Amino acid sequence: MYTLNYGPHHPSTHGVLRLKLTMEGERIIECEPITGYLHRGVEKLVETKSFISIIPYIDRLDYLAPVISEHAYVLALEGLLQIEIPRRALIIRTIFDELTRISCHIMGIGCATYDMGLLSLFLYGFEEREAIMKIFDSVTGHRMHLAYYVPGGVISDISDEHIIQIQLFISQLNAYLDKVEKLALNSLIFKSRTKDIGIISHHLAQRFGVSGVNLRTCGIDYDIRTVNPYGIYKEIDFKTITLEQSDCYNRTYLRFLEIKQSIEVINQCLDLIEPGEWNTYRKYECPDKTGCFFNWKIKLPASNQFYRSVENSRGEFGVHLCTNDEPTHPFRLHFKSPSFAIVNMLRELLVDCELADVSIILGSLDFIMGDCDR
Repeated sequence: MYTLNYGPHHPSTHGVLRLKLTMEGERIIECEPITGYLHRGVEKLVETKSFISIIPYIDRLDYLAPVISEHAYVLALEGLLQIEIPRRALIIRTIFDELTRISCHIMGIGCATYDMGLLSLFLYGFEEREAIMKIFDSVTGHRMHLAYYVPGGVISDISDEHIIQIQLFISQLNAYLDKVEKLALNSLIFKSRTKDIGIISHHLAQRFGVSGVNLRTCGIDYDIRTVNPYGIYKEIDFKTITLEQSDCYNRTYLRFLEIKQSIEVINQCLDLIEPGEWNTYRKYECPDKTGCFFNWKIKLPASNQFYRSVENSRGEFGVHLCTNDEPTHPFRLHFKSPSFAIVNMLRELLVDCELADVSIILGSLDFIMGDCDR
């Protein structure tokens, strides 16, 4: 029996995660996941910031799904302010959420296969993500950290040219999905290394609060988009996809299926979109409207609290916002991280696994350490 440190500086930990593994030969008999190597203190830092200026900080948590995280925070602000959101803004937010979901799942599939030694899908995926980054850049002026969702809607409208750009991208995405099927999902090597590996049981997932793809592959129908709809999801015709066994193969397969579903959701949104107002924040009184919009100081009701969550590509991302008698910045802001639940589950999921399977299991779970060390 011996102790092995897996990380924190290991390529397949997808960030600075340390796993303290107690080994018996090649078999893991105990696992202690250790976080904190990336800790940036965002939850404490934002207690000194105005509500609007916090939005760019949230982009840096799950840095692969920035606007979805923004969505949860902005919904919390709008809940306290009781702001009505224009229909066009709801549709735009939903489109950007689903483009981000596609981008994240492409990266999830790429990393899961790369950790097995299959480099091709990782590189093919970057071509598709580059197309999404170009769409974001043309609309917002930023590629990753968009700071695009604001109380009352979005910070800028999308044009007809942007809509054509989005339509062109999703029409060409099937070529990438065909490569995923050919190189991974239908590959005998990929199947033999991922099937019946790293199985998450119903009990384990629910006990650690796991959500998202890792929960839905257990056969549990839970998706915030249907349980507590936001954006324009109430008007979208889609059903939660579930599978019956949460092993490494099915977690990759479900991300593949959800990319296809996101394409359908975006197409429906584009059919629904029509000219109209795209934000209402200028209607609301802001004491300081000088300079950059993110310097505006809006006031929230004193001594209040609000929780709102959205369906991140990794699961349920929630924002718990508390105010006291100081109305211009939060008293406490806590983020419910789907990645943190995944990492904590490793203490039981990796027990009785082989060391050679650790990289494959970590890649299939698709967590982000920036979202853990808040």
